[in-house]
Amino acid sequence: MYFGNIPAKPENTALDNKYFFARDTDIYGVAFNTARLIDLLDAVSNIDKSAIYLSYRLYWSLPRIKPLSIGYSVASNIKAVNGAVLDDSAERLLPILQSNSPELRTYILRFLTVYLRGLRTNEHTRIPVKHLTEIVQKFRLERLTSLLGPMQQFETAWIQWLSNPIESEVLFKQLTDADAYLRFDVTQDPSEKDYLYSIETESGYLTIQRVYRPHQRRPQYDNPAVYDFYSRPITSESTIIFYDRPLQADDNAEYLYEYFMTNQPEFEKCYFALHPKSTDWQRLEQKGFKLVPFFSKKFYELFLESDVVISSQIYNLSYKGKNLKNSRSIYLQHGIQLNDMSDWINSKHFDVFVATGKPEEDYIRTCAPIETLNSGLPRLETLHRKESTERNILFMPTWRFNLNTVTDQQFMESEYFRCINQIMTDDRIVGYLADNSITMQVKLHPNISTRTHLFNFSTNVVNCDLSYREAISSSEFALTDFSSVVLDAAFIDIPIAYYQWDASVFFQEQPYENRINYETDGLGPVFYRSDEIIEYIADGQYDRNSTIYAERKSSFFEGVEKNQINETIFKKMLEL
Repeated sequence: MYFGNIPAKPENTALDNKYFFARDTDIYGVAFNTARLIDLLDAVSNIDKSAIYLSYRLYWSLPRIKPLSIGYSVASNIKAVNGAVLDDSAERLLPILQSNSPELRTYILRFLTVYLRGLRTNEHTRIPVKHLTEIVQKFRLERLTSLLGPMQQFETAWIQWLSNPIESEVLFKQLTDADAYLRFDVTQDPSEKDYLYSIETESGYLTIQRVYRPHQRRPQYDNPAVYDFYSRPITSESTIIFYDRPLQADDNAEYLYEYFMTNQPEFEKCYFALHPKSTDWQRLEQKGFKLVPFFSKKFYELFLESDVVISSQIYNLSYKGKNLKNSRSIYLQHGIQLNDMSDWINSKHFDVFVATGKPEEDYIRTCAPIETLNSGLPRLETLHRKESTERNILFMPTWRFNLNTVTDQQFMESEYFRCINQIMTDDRIVGYLADNSITMQVKLHPNISTRTHLFNFSTNVVNCDLSYREAISSSEFALTDFSSVVLDAAFIDIPIAYYQWDASVFFQEQPYENRINYETDGLGPVFYRSDEIIEYIADGQYDRNSTIYAERKSSFFEGVEKNQINETIFKKMLEL
């Protein structure tokens, strides 16, 4: 949010389409000639307020004006992820007026993309589909969809359909046995139940379905000039790229890579991508990993020749015509889907999506029925409870999306900081830790690592610099708010608990919805008040066995064979 001067363009930044696409479009303030603005509002009614700036420039046919010097934006990270919710009175996005300005067309693409993203959540709009088609066709937005990143691949397909709605199916992802398409239909009676989305409009329903079609349906399938990255089988001669985060390993890709080194040594062209400045670089180098700098020229050259990418994160890889849409990838996940991430799943490209347990498998199959594999996470296979003379309990709170851009002072004034710091500094807990020679290891989420210095650590409450694996395996109890990472502890029979001080509002400010009931399905007790969780810890109640959570664990991890996780993924890879 800007008050006063809008930040200037960074030096050495090209004024190209990528720059314009990244700028907010709902800009307010001292922006333009007020007399002309009044004329615009008289002439252009029933548009969304956040489109006034775009509409103004379109209406007066201004091909280019300088960026605003004063103003503010009401855009946010949450809006960029969850999409825009329009005014109830809005019946069109903006006027359909001719403009050849690349800058304006790029702004319009961004505005439309955020609106379409919001439709997937709201599933209701007064904007006619015909109007959306006119916008895409008039401004030739399908030619600009290369600007859309990995989070907008669903919207990319949507815009492609709007550019030519006669063709109801749009290729979304090439696969081994059949390709995945998105099917768009305008209907009066959405009676089928297997839609990804059924959006109510003023003229009926727009339904979107995931369907699988033979390869021969693929555009340019028989064109010899278009290389088929599936034409080569995956063998021991294949080049394979593994990666976790650019600056951090110690996740599922690392552990699956280790499995290859130990059990499949004939695969000699396996590479692990990581930034050279990562603290994990030297550690993996000593292990014998073949490391390649993440996003370097060598990385992209290896990506081009690789037969499969295996990762715990999904990034927008594209190089010389190859991307994750037209080549193989196995998504190992970072955690387990406790929340409703279906919108996120629907927007991603993958050939295999690893699930952990039948409940998660059933959930993911509603989005990707062919691609889902219930193998379990690779890191779980070699995870064991560590016997030690030192006693530790582990506190791993997740993050809050709305705190990304606040100042340190605002962060310290948040309920999030106050509730975490209270657990760390409570006299009863600190006394219990000291009396029993127990250390509370606090593992903050990577997204708030820069705020670590703000918390009040002490002799028995320390900032955890161990890997997740080491921290979990050496703990006798693990506490979180909503993070799925504590399920690793539950998997090896370490008791867990949840402290959800903001349960009533947590999902209102996150880019996802709740999927499970923690009280009835969670693998540990749930607390909402500080006095309850403080008493639970300070009295050592967490160390008491509970048969109900043991039974839930058995159901939760159903179908996962602990000693065969990596082998199951390996066999699936060979089938791609």
